[in-house]
Amino acid sequence: MLDTTSFHTAQENMRYDETQFSLIQPDSNHLFFRFYTWKSHGLTQSEKRPLPENLLSFDHAYRLTGGGIVFHCPGDIVFSHAAPIKHPLLPQKLKDRCLWMAKSIQAALIKAGIPTDLATDLPEPQSKSNIMFCNAYHNPYECLLDNQKICGLALKKTRYSIIFQGSIHLHNTATYFTNIQDTYGSYFTRGCSHLSLPPVDSIISYIAQEFQNQQLLKHS
Repeated sequence: MLDTTSFHTAQENMRYDETQFSLIQPDSNHLFFRFYTWKSHGLTQSEKRPLPENLLSFDHAYRLTGGGIVFHCPGDIVFSHAAPIKHPLLPQKLKDRCLWMAKSIQAALIKAGIPTDLATDLPEPQSKSNIMFCNAYHNPYECLLDNQKICGLALKKTRYSIIFQGSIHLHNTATYFTNIQDTYGSYFTRGCSHLSLPPVDSIISYIAQEFQNQQLLKHS
């Protein structure tokens, strides 16, 4: 079943993912899928990088996956998926696994009325990017709407297991981070705020259906 567990703080949410990732055993077929609604505005950053001091006053946490700073808005969808590297129903090569994850989410978003493109299908941006911020650049396995990232994807791989973490930006970052817009506004996204969207629970249901159709997730 899909895990929709959601906590009030960034640290609780990231700690929960770490716990679930630690439960993945190399000789099992256990799969973990979590798609949930973020509750309050806050930040996550890769555990490999520090947060700027002027952002430490926000609710924040360090996540075990890579990438840059993510600005989370209330009502955005945040997700994680963990599995053994050699799961028989999933692609074995890392590149193929990333593409599978990206295409699965993209398919669900399109069904929900969010017409996204995969970054891998678009030309490389010409301008230099600040890799400290997730929305300042994209990797090939992320979803864009009107050339803005609305679904970021990061991962951590061990010898036996892999976890993806990501966010689907439904809301305009500037709405919740007005006091830092002058400094960090170029790293914000308007998300899907200009679209007429179904309820968040319906979007999550589309995502669940996508993995259910692949026989990877049991029906609730």
